[in-house]
Amino acid sequence: MQESYETKLQQLRAARAETLDLVSGLTQQQAEFTPAAGKWSVGEVLDHLVRSEQLYRKKFVELIELAKAGRPPVLRVSFAEVNTSIGFIPKPLLGMMEAPLGVLNSVMPKCFRETFVKYRLVPAQAPSVAEPRKGRPLGDLVNDLRQAQAQMDALFAANADQDFTRMRVIHPLMGDNNIPELLHFIATHERRHQNQVRDILKLATFPRVAPVAASAAI
Repeated sequence: MQESYETKLQQLRAARAETLDLVSGLTQQQAEFTPAAGKWSVGEVLDHLVRSEQLYRKKFVELIELAKAGRPPVLRVSFAEVNTSIGFIPKPLLGMMEAPLGVLNSVMPKCFRETFVKYRLVPAQAPSVAEPRKGRPLGDLVNDLRQAQAQMDALFAANADQDFTRMRVIHPLMGDNNIPELLHFIATHERRHQNQVRDILKLATFPRVAPVAASAAI
């Protein structure tokens, strides 16, 4: 039981270290470069990761409090609260899709949802609460990512006696997942966005840092 959540938490730590290494050395101009209209910059991707993790950590806290209070540690999250969607379902229609998606999720293997999260084969729409903010200082984003990991580690360290496999979040699109499964989801989601960052960095239009001119010989 405990090894399960610890293994998943280590996956998240490894993904976070890779993200920080990926953006190490970037300038503010590079972080704010927008590859195309409607596309996120590297900075926006980082802010989305920060806000997404904040959302899940808040749910983890709620579940732990429910368990400690002797109540069933299960949260049902509607599209009204977390309106994440896939590309071909407009967000205004999500409310009408809750029931059919709930039925579909009850029979869909988790590996299919993981493939959707891991690979950018189908466009995804971030929930409004995790939409990134433009123009944030790169240093602040890096610090936020580091602090988010530290806060996640601290939360689990302070509650290591809890059975996290009993604590579940149920969402119409993402299905029924316990905390170790959600930790795995957060790490997988982060690696998906790492590939997005790599694609931006490889663009011919991405601003390159000009080489430092050699000092003139005296």
